[in-house]
Amino acid sequence: MFDLSNTRDLLLHGGQLELGFQRLHHADVERIFKKLGKEPPPEKIQPPRKCRRLNQSLSLESEVIRYASTDCSVWRINLGCNNLGDKVTEHLHLLPETVTDLDVSACVLHTPGIGNICKFMSSNKTVVRLIMWGNNINDDGAVHISDMLKQNDTLKELVVFNNHIGIDNNGLIKADPLTTKGKVCIADALRYNSTLQMIAIDCPRLQNYKAPFLDPSLGLALPRFDPEVGKAFRTALEESKTAIESIQIGDIVDDPNFNQWETTLQKCESLHSLGSECNAVRANRKVMRWRAINALKCRQLTREGNVDEFISTVTTAAQYGVIDVVYFLVRNNVGVIK
Repeated sequence: MFDLSNTRDLLLHGGQLELGFQRLHHADVERIFKKLGKEPPPEKIQPPRKCRRLNQSLSLESEVIRYASTDCSVWRINLGCNNLGDKVTEHLHLLPETVTDLDVSACVLHTPGIGNICKFMSSNKTVVRLIMWGNNINDDGAVHISDMLKQNDTLKELVVFNNHIGIDNNGLIKADPLTTKGKVCIADALRYNSTLQMIAIDCPRLQNYKAPFLDPSLGLALPRFDPEVGKAFRTALEESKTAIESIQIGDIVDDPNFNQWETTLQKCESLHSLGSECNAVRANRKVMRWRAINALKCRQLTREGNVDEFISTVTTAAQYGVIDVVYFLVRNNVGVIK
């Protein structure tokens, strides 16, 4: 049984249960979920002082329930970077209904585990952010994700980049992303989803780091952008009523059809982030114009005709020197100005 012998900064910080890098076993996770979701907290518990060290003899589950009873409800659970395996996904039905953010990154999940998560998420109505980077997601796993996105109507953020993490022959950390087939399968699901706002299937920041210094936020070495994937996402976004605001599907500036993203930005008025802020993106004025228009929700503002919002948005655009947005708003809101 796992305990907190040498762990001080573990949980709960404003409802966030941080269990990453704790060498957890799937049985530990099962006990935690049961304590949080099934059993009422004990009565008359003295809240711990901020400077008091955690009791060295307390087990993990007793410490969880002690903190849960003195803090707020758990809304985020991070299980990342624990060798949990697919077995842990069999306990998802015990997940407290208060949880809206679930992180199972680098938990050695394979197709059965990904399938269990997607089956759970297909009917889940509370989790809005799901992080699964660094697992073993193959084409079959991509099919599970695609089916889940077609059914789920509450998830807003999905991260599945950097799969099959390992060490190459030169001692550098490597990651094999989803195949083109898998990415296209996920892209197709966006035609049927109207709630997802952010999806990340490849990280555009290309870097190599000597093991074991792995910072997931920095990304890993990935192959060049596949134009077939770009086309699949553009088509799906243009032909659906999507809520997508941000996509990370690789180093998008390498797309030989990069200029066609202008059309996608025009047709998908919620989309404003293409996952890259490099000079090549900024140099494309047409793309940047529509990104700014979408980011400030100019077309929605035009439809609603709210004078106060119009003045606020024009002021913001002028303050940041986005003249194209000011021109768009003035030109399309003549009635509001009068």
